Amino acid sequence: MADLVVRPVASDEEAERFLRATPNGMGLPTWEPEPAAWWSGPGLGARFGGVPDAAWFLRERGSLPDRDRTQAAFVGGELVGTSGLLSLELTVPGPRTLPMGGVTWVGVHPTHRRQGLLRAMMRALLDDGHRRGEAVAALSASEGGIYGRFGFGPATTQVRWELSRGQGPARPASDGGRLALVGPEEAGAAWAALHEEARRTRVGEVSAYPGYWDTLAGRDESGRDASRLRVLHCDSAGRVDGGAAYRIPWSPLPEESGLVQVDWLEAVAPSAYTVLWSFLSDQDLTRRVAAGHRPVDEPLRWQLRDPRALRVTRLSDNLWVRLIDVGAALAARRYAISSTIVLEVADAFCPWNAGRWILDRSSAHRMWKHG
Repeated sequence: MADLVVRPVASDEEAERFLRATPNGMGLPTWEPEPAAWWSGPGLGARFGGVPDAAWFLRERGSLPDRDRTQAAFVGGELVGTSGLLSLELTVPGPRTLPMGGVTWVGVHPTHRRQGLLRAMMRALLDDGHRRGEAVAALSASEGGIYGRFGFGPATTQVRWELSRGQGPARPASDGGRLALVGPEEAGAAWAALHEEARRTRVGEVSAYPGYWDTLAGRDESGRDASRLRVLHCDSAGRVDGGAAYRIPWSPLPEESGLVQVDWLEAVAPSAYTVLWSFLSDQDLTRRVAAGHRPVDEPLRWQLRDPRALRVTRLSDNLWVRLIDVGAALAARRYAISSTIVLEVADAFCPWNAGRWILDRSSAHRMWKHG
């Protein structure tokens, strides 16, 4: 397209136009309604349905994270495509962390689809990540058939599960800690610290994007419903070692009533993990607990008297990863190998990766390009 220009937004006015052109800003449907694996449903989520009001756009345009990493598509001066990278970190086997470009805000105006705008924006995003030395890019795909053509592939998996009340784990007799319901300020700060500690030990975990904890805790008034509850677990010394965000939404429908909806749970101590699930699975006047966006190897199953009681209701891909720099990405992680491995890489979209790469076991897992 001759008059297509792809570049970062350059002002607050363009930032607002950018936000209004994103799928969320246009009020378009979100990916997969309940029971999507990332949604514990059927309660309300952040801005499900409808267009954000004018006050939201004015507030958000001045704090658009990594604005210099946006890549907007302009056609004839009109902003009709959006995309961006967030400067994040990914935990890889070792465990180690490495810089990651988090692909976000991807959307093309309905009037300009099938005209090469997405390809042009992805080209700009990956070139930007390469210039900044990011070894990988990653995203959560709204549709499974979009990103494979650009070299992304599913790398982690998530599930949604349910558990009937009374079938949760027993609270450990040795736990000397305590639970406390707290407000959004205390919860947001504690949850951020918990995640920073936990993510560095879990392969496939990603650092939180700017504003995530404000949204989860309800500090930014982004439309989260009033039933949001926040709980912390402290050990016997008073240190926060676990936390959860959950809701008990009211519903007139019998099949949806009595649901404890867990939106997030993290713990850095096994006892805190068990206590939190024991607490959430035995709430008064409820019938079951549901949790979305959970790992496939959830330890909770093996803490139940009846492991079959944990019913997986949805399984889906989670993180899609693209190697921007094959050498740096593969050298950053550790391997359980006893010999040298040679990889033949063909990469039409990022041609600097193409060639023969050697994983040298004798050189501390060093990756180097041959020829």
